[in-house]
Amino acid sequence: MGGRAQPACGPVGLWAVVGLGVLTIGLGIVSVVAANWDAIPGETRLAIHFALMIGCAVLLWCSLAGAAAKDGYCSDGLLFVAAVLGLTFFGHVGQVYQTSSPLWQPLLAWLIIFSPLLLLFGRGWPVAGLWLAGVIGTTWSYADEYGLWSWGRHMPQPAFPTLFWGLIGCPPMAVAAFAALIRDRSDRPAFWRVLELLAIATILIGLTIVIIVGQWDGRSHGMVGSVAIQSLALIGAAAAILSVRGARSGQAMAGILVVTAMVHFADALLLAMHGPIRGPWIGALFFLILWGAVAGGALFARQRRLFQGAIALLAIRIIILSFELNDDLLGNGAGLILSGAFAMAVAWVTVRISRRYAPEGRGGE
Repeated sequence: MGGRAQPACGPVGLWAVVGLGVLTIGLGIVSVVAANWDAIPGETRLAIHFALMIGCAVLLWCSLAGAAAKDGYCSDGLLFVAAVLGLTFFGHVGQVYQTSSPLWQPLLAWLIIFSPLLLLFGRGWPVAGLWLAGVIGTTWSYADEYGLWSWGRHMPQPAFPTLFWGLIGCPPMAVAAFAALIRDRSDRPAFWRVLELLAIATILIGLTIVIIVGQWDGRSHGMVGSVAIQSLALIGAAAAILSVRGARSGQAMAGILVVTAMVHFADALLLAMHGPIRGPWIGALFFLILWGAVAGGALFARQRRLFQGAIALLAIRIIILSFELNDDLLGNGAGLILSGAFAMAVAWVTVRISRRYAPEGRGGE
C-alpha cells in the first residue's frame, strides 16, 4: 500500500521487557502501600492514589502531545499504568467508603472514562488486552447477576433470556468486527490488528471451553436461540473482516469464524436434542473440526506459527482421546505407544508442510 510507512507494534521481546518493567514498578508500589496499609487513613490513601493518577496524566499529556510514534513504548506503558490506576481507584473508593455496588458498575464507569484514551492512543498488545479484558469483564460481571457462574443455584432471570444470553456472548465478535473496520482507517493499524487478533483468540478459547464443558461436565444450559444469535454475530464479524480485507489473511480469518459459528450452533443443537454428552467422540470431533479449521486457515494465510500451534493442539487432543478410549492398562500402554508415534509423525509432517507452504517471513497481513 502507498503512503508513508506506519510504525509497527514492535518486537514481542521488547514489548515483554516494557511490560515486565511496568509490572515491576506496579508491584513495588503495591508492596510499599501494603506494608503500611492499616496505618494509613482511608482519605489519605485515596488522596495519594488520586495524586498518582494526576501525575501519570501529566506525563501522558507530555508524551502523547509530542512524538507519540517515536516514543510509542513509553507512551503505551504510561497508558497502561494510568488505566490500571483508574481501575483500582474505583475499588479503592469502594473499600474506603464500604459501598456495595455490583462489580459491573465500576467496571462500566472505568470503560466509559478510559476507552477514548486507550483506543485513541494505544499502540501495543498490553493496552489492547487491558481494554478487551475490561469489555469482557464488564459484560460477564453483569451477566453474573443472572447466574452466569452460579451453577445449580436459583437466580433471577432476565426479561428476554434467549436474547440476553445470546447478546452476552457477542462482545468479542463486535470488537473483532470493529477493529477490522477501523484498522485501515487509522494511523495505528498494528494496534487494531492486535485488538482484532485478541478478540478472535478469545472467541476460539471460549468455544473450546464450551465444547469441553459440554462434553465432560454435562452442565451446559445453553439455549439454541441464544447460540443462534452468537453464531450470526460470528458470521457478521467474518463478513466485516472479509469486506475490508480480501487478501489471504482476511479470507482465512473469515473462514475460521464461519466454521466456528457452525461448530458452535451444531454443538448447542446436539446438546438440546441429546442432553449432556458423556462419550468422548462428539466433543473430540467438534474440537478437531474447530482447530482443524484454524490450522487450515493459517496454512492458507501462510501463518507458520499459528499453523504449528493449531496442529500441536490437535495432536494433544488426539492423545487425550486415546486415554479416554482405553480402559485397561494394556490398552492404555498400546494406546500410548500409538499416540506417541502419531504425535511424532504429526510433528514431522507439520514441519515439512509449514516449510513448504508457510515459510518463515511470509506471513499474512
